[in-house]
Amino acid sequence: MSIQRPLPPGAWCVDRGDPDFPPALADDPRPPERIHGLGELDLLAKGRPRVGMVGARRCTSYGRDVARSFGRELAAAGVSVVSGLALGIDGAAHEGALQAADGAPPIGVVASGLDVVYPRQHLRLWDSVGELGCLITEADFGTKPEHWRFPERNRIIAALSDIVLVVEAHPTSGTRHTVDAAIERGVPVMAVPGPVGSKASEGSNQLLREGCAPACELDDVLTALGLERCSGAPFVDIRRRPDACDEGILAAVDWAPTSLEKLMRRTTLGPGEITAALYRLLSKGWVRCTDGWWERIAAPGAP
Repeated sequence: MSIQRPLPPGAWCVDRGDPDFPPALADDPRPPERIHGLGELDLLAKGRPRVGMVGARRCTSYGRDVARSFGRELAAAGVSVVSGLALGIDGAAHEGALQAADGAPPIGVVASGLDVVYPRQHLRLWDSVGELGCLITEADFGTKPEHWRFPERNRIIAALSDIVLVVEAHPTSGTRHTVDAAIERGVPVMAVPGPVGSKASEGSNQLLREGCAPACELDDVLTALGLERCSGAPFVDIRRRPDACDEGILAAVDWAPTSLEKLMRRTTLGPGEITAALYRLLSKGWVRCTDGWWERIAAPGAP
């Protein structure tokens, strides 16, 4: 659902042919005739490296954690994160980018008018991106988020990106529109490997089979951008280690939601013993439970 509100102060628009029109869009095979925006238009000029981060709306906790981590680490490394502010991976990527202290400003590309926030849950995220970075759309004020506008939006994400990074994608997904738009424009596509057997990662894993470069850590993306590798201290997981008796249970839990029945088959243990171990792992931050489904989670701040 969307929510309409008064147009925020400071909104601007620029037409194709205007000297301030972003070169990356002016030179595009299908350039927008006009863009409306909030924030710093100069961020769309060539200069600072940009990575488009896209993926599934119906993502897993694994995908959301990875997207936040990549967004935060890229912004901290001086790379602007470009995304569509959708639910799932898009929103998580920008949430991560906004967490980086003194990080590169984020860039949001939306499919509706600047006064029609979609999804409505991301109202604050829209405002944050517009205040700290740049929020743009080719849609006029008052335009609703019609279905056909999202593939059109995705071509702008691809055009503004030096690399498109797919974090998690279903077999048939709107993410593919962005990937195809990137390939059409000669923009490299990278993909984060996902758990084998996870439907949410079938699309991204397929991209790896098709020859897209894997992004297993921040340095993979920085190297593809031609930037120096990080030289900071290695990441240290501060969580308390699982008890020896619980390590086998943790190994049986997927990064995607896992049922208690599946854990029983994998470990040959009874439900009481498994549940007790799971709650010990939960208290130490190694797993989470949602409606009776268990899944592993990454450490806070992990790259």
